[in-house]
Amino acid sequence: MKKILIIGKNAYLAENIKFDENEYNVDKIHRPLEVGLDKYADYDFIINFCIQPEHFSRLLPENEMIDVKIAKNLSHTKFIFLSSRKVYGSSPILKEYREDDKLKPFDFYSKNKVNIEQRLREILGNKLLVLRTGNIVGLPPKRNCPTFVSWLQSELKNNDKVIVTVNKEAKKDYITKDYFHYVLQEAVKQNLSGTYNVGAGFAYTTEELMKNLVDEQRLMFSPLEKISEQFILNCDKLHTKIKPLTREEFLNECNTMKNKLMCV
Repeated sequence: MKKILIIGKNAYLAENIKFDENEYNVDKIHRPLEVGLDKYADYDFIINFCIQPEHFSRLLPENEMIDVKIAKNLSHTKFIFLSSRKVYGSSPILKEYREDDKLKPFDFYSKNKVNIEQRLREILGNKLLVLRTGNIVGLPPKRNCPTFVSWLQSELKNNDKVIVTVNKEAKKDYITKDYFHYVLQEAVKQNLSGTYNVGAGFAYTTEELMKNLVDEQRLMFSPLEKISEQFILNCDKLHTKIKPLTREEFLNECNTMKNKLMCV
């Protein structure tokens, strides 16, 4: 039976993820250095859901990159690194990004993701799987956690409405949290290596998304907002291995969230 280690057991994206109990033993820890670095080599797969707070405020030198520290202690283990679509840059013009596009990181977070990706490839080779994820939508956890849907929930509870300050015509790629978990499960099952975009491969406008999450009479769009960012992730590579998320599946999940949000 193969062994999986999940780092960041309380992370939002790690919440409720399940693997086949007949095939995998899953251990979960809170933080990367909760166990000695020598213990990581005991696992067949490692998924790190933790993000160092310093990612957002400065460029990390290699000796502070936790993922790299872990990688240096692995032999046969497959390491799954959760990267970001932000490594491609940011543009007000709608663009579709492929895995082999030139990377254009623009802030500390995206620059650190690129630097860690590159160093992990040098260390791990085909024992590395990089997932560049887009926007993920899912029900908020019971505990306080700063997610997009948590913000909607708070706005509805405190103000009985949501004021949207993103241009309503801006188009972005969205997936559900359930689909993200499905991709991880399949990636482990198929023992995938390399770099994959994880998105829907199509976009919704801000208005389309919001009206599928919140009753229209409780929505307000700021009319003066300019489009600041748009993107679609080309997921052809992923979809040759893993079933795509359909529009119907995404909207069904949004409707489930909407029913719960409208009870606030």
